[in-house]
Amino acid sequence: MRFGLQIDTYGDNALGNGNHFDTMLAVARAGEAAGFASVWYEDHFMWRDDERPETPSPRLECLLTLAALAAGTERVRLGALVLGAPYRNPALLAKMCATLDQISHGRSIIGLGAAWHRQEFEAYGWPFGTVKERMERLEDVVRIVDALLTQRPASYTGKHYAIDRALNDPPPVQRPRPPILIGGNGERRTLRLVARYADLCNVYGSPAEVARKFAVLRAHCAAVGRPYEAVTRTINLWLRLARDEADRAAREREHPDADIQTPEATIGLLREYEAAGAQYAIVKFLDAPDPTSTRLFAERVMPAFTPTPAPDDVRAKGGI
Repeated sequence: MRFGLQIDTYGDNALGNGNHFDTMLAVARAGEAAGFASVWYEDHFMWRDDERPETPSPRLECLLTLAALAAGTERVRLGALVLGAPYRNPALLAKMCATLDQISHGRSIIGLGAAWHRQEFEAYGWPFGTVKERMERLEDVVRIVDALLTQRPASYTGKHYAIDRALNDPPPVQRPRPPILIGGNGERRTLRLVARYADLCNVYGSPAEVARKFAVLRAHCAAVGRPYEAVTRTINLWLRLARDEADRAAREREHPDADIQTPEATIGLLREYEAAGAQYAIVKFLDAPDPTSTRLFAERVMPAFTPTPAPDDVRAKGGI
């Protein structure tokens, strides 16, 4: 199993200078130093609490943030978890992804999803549409991004978007292109798109739920004639870590609503996910930017697992 680090915007700037990005960069660098393989940031624009409209909900734009993180790190891969397909023109998105791969010297992963947060669509003036329409847009976006990153010129006509002899110079550093991740739990539509087009998938839920999702993915792969092992299977895991049972009990007394785990319990949970078919855990520490959980995870959890092949290795062995 491999491990990625999901970072947040961190509403209370931990460095004391009021700049959200500075804190995010510090957390990303700490994750890189601790040995995480990748750093991920979500693609959201706002969270509005209508009962407390004065409450801020800081969010930085995802791709600009990843580009800045790329310039401020050296080794970790950088991915979006995940870019909402309807939010951006897909040709522009492909250009941005190629640019990110150049800035990062070939360390980018392109995470894509159908998007779900109706509040953002309505607030920013994007048509929300039906699930079917958003899934159709996701397929168009995946195919246009793939075409513009691998072909010159590229043309494609889909149900919602089209490109005509489009050029995308310079190309990405990674060849044939950066890995594409498709995120979402939908069994009939999302996982079918994964089987057809993606190098990685991202699902969530209990180990039993994840095992079911991967069984569905296996069936979709068989139906389209693609090896199941061509897709790197990732999960999300949100954690607070304590050093031992005594530390966990003390912290739960301070935060009775928090779910706090020891490293040993976390290893056991990850073993269950591994048995369910997960190869890659993307971990979000709910007490970040405090580095305690990040360090504990790197020192006491990660050494218990053997790394699986990286996404680019998997693509070279038969992915798209």
